[in-house]
Amino acid sequence: MSDVKNENALPTGTPTPAPTATPQATSAAAPGSSAGAPPRQPAPAAPLTGRPEPQPPAPATSDNLDAEIEREVEAALGGQSVADLMDQATAAPAQPVPPTASNEAEESADFPSELVRGRIVRVTPDDVFVELMGLSGKNQGVVPLTQFERPPRLGSVMDFVVERLDEAEGLVHLSREGAVSRATWEQLQKGALVDARVVGTNKGGLEMEMVGGILAFMPASQIDLHHVEDLAQFVGQKLPGVVQEINRRHRRVILSRRLHLEQERERQREEAWQTLETGQLRDGVVRSLAEYGAFVDLGGVDGLLHISDMSYSRVNRPEELLKVGQQVKVKILKIDADKKRISLGLKQVAPDPWEGIETRLKVHDQISARVMRVQDFGAFVEVFAGVEGLLPASEISWRRNVRVSDTVKEGDVLRVIVMALDPAKRRLSLSLKQAGGNPWLGAAQKYPRHTLVEATILSIPEFGAFAELEPGVEGLVHISELSDKRVNTVTEVVKVGEKHQFRVLEVDEENRRIRLSLKAAQHPVAEQAPAEAGQAAKPAAKKPKPTNLKGGIQGAGLGIGLGQLKL
Repeated sequence: MSDVKNENALPTGTPTPAPTATPQATSAAAPGSSAGAPPRQPAPAAPLTGRPEPQPPAPATSDNLDAEIEREVEAALGGQSVADLMDQATAAPAQPVPPTASNEAEESADFPSELVRGRIVRVTPDDVFVELMGLSGKNQGVVPLTQFERPPRLGSVMDFVVERLDEAEGLVHLSREGAVSRATWEQLQKGALVDARVVGTNKGGLEMEMVGGILAFMPASQIDLHHVEDLAQFVGQKLPGVVQEINRRHRRVILSRRLHLEQERERQREEAWQTLETGQLRDGVVRSLAEYGAFVDLGGVDGLLHISDMSYSRVNRPEELLKVGQQVKVKILKIDADKKRISLGLKQVAPDPWEGIETRLKVHDQISARVMRVQDFGAFVEVFAGVEGLLPASEISWRRNVRVSDTVKEGDVLRVIVMALDPAKRRLSLSLKQAGGNPWLGAAQKYPRHTLVEATILSIPEFGAFAELEPGVEGLVHISELSDKRVNTVTEVVKVGEKHQFRVLEVDEENRRIRLSLKAAQHPVAEQAPAEAGQAAKPAAKKPKPTNLKGGIQGAGLGIGLGQLKL
């Protein structure tokens, strides 16, 4: 426990509560404060404007906060005093409450004995003996040593409360606790900043003990700037708090740590704005997470860390990297003093993985890459931490019309070939099918004309069917090559997934085309080859040209020419 602290000034525009003007309160001012100066009340922190949604709720005004605290206290205490509530929980005796000038006659029964001053003259293992001042008759008192935090120094002057007079021993029995409590009650004023130790919890907040054994209560909403789930973590700790309510009659003191933190935050905010500069590296604490990023407290000032500036690798959700309360080192990317906005970067603290990428990657290099995301047009793969490339759908397989999701999955590790690299634009193009080799190389020698091959029907358009001879090598069977009979639809003869024997009619390795025939496979090659050879050897018949064109129509066999015509 420690003394009352009057170090906080009232904010501009906040009404100042008028303290009770009693002689005792004037003479018992808190240490370190000037005589007659009222205690300073912490200012509610002004909300940070101009930053993206969601924004933290702005601190409540004084009137609203008092009403909010009053409702919360009534709900938590249920009409009981703090002392009554703590008596039930700990069975500790309640402390007497001192009177004030305004209610001394009404509350004098709480302090049946007078306050006296005495000098410490002797200290024993159990008691402290006091030479009393201004007390008629008996002038020696005794007080248990257990009422002192540490053995008092001989000769020191302190205040005590007279409990009873022992005529047999000739001693006045004193209480140090009552004197300290009385002095503290006289000093205590609304708005003062005090320290109190947490001695327990209840359903609505913290049960606390101030200097002199004065009991206080701190509602759960007034413990911190944000909601606190576990109240038990504060038990045994000494916390600062602003006095929000004093009810001497019911022995009730309500404290708010949140107001103190808001005032400190406002002070830190003003100091921080004077020192922030673009390019600085700052330590911060993650205050909240949003879909688009995180808000980081830089010591009184919040900055926005956008999700795109969290990592050089892709981040789907801020929760993947950060959590509330986490300490991070960030770089200030931009400051807008007019709008009170600060843009922060986390990835900018680390080296850029794209710098010098051309020394690590070359075109035609074969490397390993992990699939990060799959799209209809291709897949994004990560080759180094923070360096991603595009694997186009056309470079995934030698097969035609292949769906990307049917070939690669997120998390797959692939061997790919570097097709193109542009460090300035941060673009990297890769190929999976090139890494496996071109199956069309040597296809003309592997599948010569007239040979029989087995192939699987892959797809059936209206004009025929595509059949796969091996992975990546397909041939076309035109509808006219399906049967010697008339075929109306392709599916009358073949279906997708069926395997058939086909005759190779033509191979175009350069353009990756093969013509196949199903009906030709039903006839021996010997029947087809001579016919094709005879057709190739027999020249086309030429139409004879007329040799005698004299006389116009003489060559036509009409019997006479024009030269023999007589008129």
